Amino acid sequence: MQEEVAVGNAAIPTARVNDAGQVIVEARAPLRISFAGGGTDLSPYAEDHGGAVLNATISRYACASLLAAPDGHHHVESLDLACRRRWSLDEAVQLDGDLDLLKACLARIRALDHPETGLRLRVRTDAPPGSGLGSSSALVVAVVAALMCWQGRAFSQHTLADVAWKIERKDVGIPGGLQDHYAAAFGGFNLMQFAGSEHVTVTPLDVHPRVVRELEASLLLVHTRRVGAASRIIERQTDGYSSGERTVVQALHRIKQLVGHAREALLAGQLAALGEILHEEWAAKKATAPDISTPFVDELYDAARQAGAIGGKLSGAGGGGYMFFLCPPRHRWAVASRLSSLGATPLALTFAGQGARAWRSAANRTRC
Repeated sequence: MQEEVAVGNAAIPTARVNDAGQVIVEARAPLRISFAGGGTDLSPYAEDHGGAVLNATISRYACASLLAAPDGHHHVESLDLACRRRWSLDEAVQLDGDLDLLKACLARIRALDHPETGLRLRVRTDAPPGSGLGSSSALVVAVVAALMCWQGRAFSQHTLADVAWKIERKDVGIPGGLQDHYAAAFGGFNLMQFAGSEHVTVTPLDVHPRVVRELEASLLLVHTRRVGAASRIIERQTDGYSSGERTVVQALHRIKQLVGHAREALLAGQLAALGEILHEEWAAKKATAPDISTPFVDELYDAARQAGAIGGKLSGAGGGGYMFFLCPPRHRWAVASRLSSLGATPLALTFAGQGARAWRSAANRTRC
């Protein structure tokens, strides 16, 4: 028997070992793409001017499985990195570059029903680190949801996102913005507005199902087979803004302005207009830091446009990872073929309407 827990304000039953065997707590949180506004959720721009982002979650997930480890140790394992670590309950957690996000989640949440019982945490994601799809943030959201479910704690989407943001940005010190954690917690199409980390507003967008279907038929998700250097790029963006570089400041202002235009185009089902907005947003984004794009990314982008794509962009901070393109459906496969010939991997994209979920299942159930 499985009992799913939608993230919200309802109390969550505590996971326990029962006569049927060990209980596994499982959770998943979706990854995301951002249509417009990425970068304006970074500090100090968000505090100075207010940030805005239009994003949507996709049917790719970060997953976490949690169960008791009665051997007096905590165990953490990343299936993506083929890496596992173990430490005793009375041992201080050391953030030393090895699975730090998972260690920090356990340290902050302290999710133990009984002090003498350890936990076994296993995680995986549907995209590698550096993908630009918010995978590390979605992973933290999934782990926090699993730990809170284990404790039987009630939590809202805002609470889940805020705690996950603090773990990744404050406890571990990974630079970045706010949108990824809120996208993973809330799910769906959302307009997000940021006046610093303490003032986040998430407005779900009621995109017509027909428009969603047409958008899925028009989008290509493309793996560049390169890994982005998000931390370095974000630091350069932040330094450029903080030092008052006119090109960077103007580009961020324009990126924020395009959020409203993208929202209108999406709600009206004007996908060609949305594609043109993506094209302009990508040009503005490249102006915020010198290494957001690369010669190979530029080659892919130009080839996609020549084959019929209206617009697109790198997802995430830049440098590599995934791109996505909006194409008229009649040109979509020509674009895919051209990008494949250059060494990229085009993939279909579908949207996920739900955010983070956590549930309990018997130990013999399939885990994510």
